[in-house]
Amino acid sequence: MNKISKAGIIILKIILIFVLVVTLNRIFMPKYIHENQDGRITQEYYPQKKYADVIFAGSSTVHSGVSPVILWEEAGISSYVRANASQTMWISYYMIEDAVKCHKPELVCLDTTFIKYDDDFAEEPSTRKALDGMRMSLSKIRCIEASMGEDEKLWDYLVPLFRFHSRWKELTLDDFRYAYYNKPVTFNGYLKDDVVEAAEPGDLVYTRDGDTGLSSRNVEYLRRSIELCQKNGIQIMLFKVPAHSSNWSRDYDRQIADIAAEYGVSYINFDELNDEIGLDYSTDTPDGGSHLNTSGAEKFSRYLADYIKDNYNVMDRRSYDDFARNLESVKHRYMAH
Repeated sequence: MNKISKAGIIILKIILIFVLVVTLNRIFMPKYIHENQDGRITQEYYPQKKYADVIFAGSSTVHSGVSPVILWEEAGISSYVRANASQTMWISYYMIEDAVKCHKPELVCLDTTFIKYDDDFAEEPSTRKALDGMRMSLSKIRCIEASMGEDEKLWDYLVPLFRFHSRWKELTLDDFRYAYYNKPVTFNGYLKDDVVEAAEPGDLVYTRDGDTGLSSRNVEYLRRSIELCQKNGIQIMLFKVPAHSSNWSRDYDRQIADIAAEYGVSYINFDELNDEIGLDYSTDTPDGGSHLNTSGAEKFSRYLADYIKDNYNVMDRRSYDDFARNLESVKHRYMAH
């Protein structure tokens, strides 16, 4: 009896320590409620996963340029944006892999805007915002290993408390209020931005200098993304979100298109359709042309809804009551924002 009691006490202590670590972890992690809201995109996917027939993966050009609310309104497309600032091709791959394991989508749309960066690209703040909210899984562990810099440790990502413990001086009431519940701040991964900063007038001309060959690692994860989708019977579209930025090369288009052709999938650079989409870079960008603001995103998303409907087999879910309730709720928040 005494042995049982001692064993019970030990087990109770282990449980209490575990609960304490989990609670402290949740308290000390940044909440991204009022600023840096792209840090909430990954986390907010999981309650929405069964309502996401289409997954968008990519960098900040996607979470600022593709609006699931407009896709729903125009074509009944249920979607989620799994895109983060400075999201590399390897992070996008694991976001897709995680989505396939969670709730297999009908279509994956992979943006290639960030494919131009080098193999050793690592930016801890952006990587953490993408991965801290990711559910614990082998995909998360492998993504951390692929993404972290030389001086970073796997354990710091798996238990963010070790990284963020110094935040105790910065803790606010929100850190306790939202430790276990975070109100949604994105619209299925999309972030509204009503700022207007016009691009320089003139035609778009790509002027990226230096080597414009795609790196081996970027090519590897592009291929792996395509192969993952095809292995699981998922349609995939490669695309580049429209922008008015010179930081691109036609050589990238050629290389991506060649890889896409090998697998029998399509690649489209929507820069070439700016006029057809109706984009006006004197009003539709918040930063001089690198990203789309709310006005630009709504125009592009309306065009994209028709493009997906015409070229891919994706269900119109507006007659499905559970989808309609969920997406109309997101739309209501969007309209009230």
